Amino acid sequence: MADVRVRDRLWLWGMRPNVLQQAAEYRKLGFAPSALTVAQAIARTGIANVLLAGGLPLTAATLAALPAARRLIAKDSLHRHGEDGRPSLAPAAGAAALAAAKELAAADPRVEAFLLDDFSTGSIAAGAQPAALAALQFRNAVAPPQLPLLGTVYEMSLEDRRLWACLPHFAGFLVPLWHTADIERFPEYVDRLAALSGGKPQLACLYLYDFGGGRALTYAQMERQLRVGEELLRAARICGLCILGTCLLDQDWEANRCLADWLEHTGEDGL
Repeated sequence: MADVRVRDRLWLWGMRPNVLQQAAEYRKLGFAPSALTVAQAIARTGIANVLLAGGLPLTAATLAALPAARRLIAKDSLHRHGEDGRPSLAPAAGAAALAAAKELAAADPRVEAFLLDDFSTGSIAAGAQPAALAALQFRNAVAPPQLPLLGTVYEMSLEDRRLWACLPHFAGFLVPLWHTADIERFPEYVDRLAALSGGKPQLACLYLYDFGGGRALTYAQMERQLRVGEELLRAARICGLCILGTCLLDQDWEANRCLADWLEHTGEDGL
């Protein structure tokens, strides 16, 4: 494809301001309050591809608030967490979210896919089976527009045989690196999922905070993540690179300074 820039293949994990700061499981991490909207994050970074994630409802109002967004992915999951924190399957909720995404896509062609998040962890732990995905895909097929179904697969799940039987039901995958310390093995994880799935497209996802290690990233750690992601992009081993997430982009962190520098020096480079 002619004149494709690095920035064209980048995505923002779109989130409502303070959605992580207000979540009980993350409040202890001490993040500063966030005032950055997704629209402002697009303007700040120049990244116009957005995954509609934390706290962003699948509604026309959400899309109307993002006039500068070029490509959109809707997100939900096939499970829900109970008061005890344990996941349980919620196929009806997942189907309703897919229906909402399809309705949005019918009116706004920027919505181009539907992601089942945390599939390899929460959904598999809740007992997800290929039959549940087949039923969802049937609902997807019988009414237009049919949206490619994506699933989130973490590095720690790649050898879970329960996951393997589900992979044929997805059109592609979001692949986050939960443990920053594993960045040197990230290409290996990408290749392993490609081998397991028959080479289906992968959208890699990097965090602005080391959630797996429970600590802030240094400039050098963020830079290494971005360089590895860029190498995978240039080698066409991933189809895009997502940065998580917008409610963390206005934190006074070395990771954000590194991202800004990398975008300035690399964002307009050709692929």
